[in-house]
Amino acid sequence: MPGLIGSQGVRPGALNMNRVFRALRYRTEQAQYVTYHRPAIYKTDDYGVPSGTIGSQEILLPDLPAIIRPALTADYSQQAMGSNIIGAARVYTPNIETIKNIPNFDQDNNTDFNEIEGWDKLITNYRTIYSVPTSGTSNWSTDAGAITSDGESITNTLTNNGYLRFTATSKNVLEADRIRFKIKPNFSMTITSGTSLNTDDETLTYTPTSLVVPSGTWLTIDMPFISGTTATSVYQSGTRYAVTVGGTYDYETNLKQFQLNYTGYTAGTNTVQIKEIEYYKSIAWSVHSLKDMTDGYMIFNCVRTKGRYDSRRRAYE
Repeated sequence: MPGLIGSQGVRPGALNMNRVFRALRYRTEQAQYVTYHRPAIYKTDDYGVPSGTIGSQEILLPDLPAIIRPALTADYSQQAMGSNIIGAARVYTPNIETIKNIPNFDQDNNTDFNEIEGWDKLITNYRTIYSVPTSGTSNWSTDAGAITSDGESITNTLTNNGYLRFTATSKNVLEADRIRFKIKPNFSMTITSGTSLNTDDETLTYTPTSLVVPSGTWLTIDMPFISGTTATSVYQSGTRYAVTVGGTYDYETNLKQFQLNYTGYTAGTNTVQIKEIEYYKSIAWSVHSLKDMTDGYMIFNCVRTKGRYDSRRRAYE
């Protein structure tokens, strides 16, 4: 990309953001898909103290294309409890109109999002801790149908409602703090729950509210995999579906199972495909300021406000 990419990153001016993103994605890891996140905003009382009532729901959008130019990824200045590994980066995103019209976001139905604001977060995959294999059918099972693989995704050809399950051989996912996967049915399928399991009595269960995945559409689901999480969100065509998180998973013993439960089966050939399942360690870049905005792209100055030394994580808990 001569003329567009220099020592200072993408040069401001007239350029096609999508073309630059595609070119950089094949040449460098600076271009990647990130997860945009705005935590729930709570109402305040007359004294400005936040109450327990949510005034604006959490916004969570995976698959946002971005170009990340780190200025400082980690200086390792240790603060209390081994956290606050500070970093800084300049992040390039498509223009706001493009973001509003990403299919799962669908601004026509989502009235809560108008722009990327200060301290909104852009979550990146720092390192994949464990990828659930979908290149073959080994260790995959279902209680209703047949399991096949095309080398990239697992397909469950259904004979009834049921589950799709991968049984691991005891994998260490201690460093992971998020889980992500893509799913596509050929019918209107309702996801009823998902589970991570380490022993029979230690599970982490995600239960969405009537989450229907439209036929023929890949839906990316990206959720936290950390202790203390009680709720998260999945957005489908601009509509938020609340997801309740519960269970007794201790996050220190090895992962033994990933399972997805669903309904919606009808007579005929119903299939569910799933791919790119990964438990990963994330970095959250917080928007500090807007540097530039054009018809083609936006540039944000971002900071990494917290992190952790994994070698000290267990000792401090």
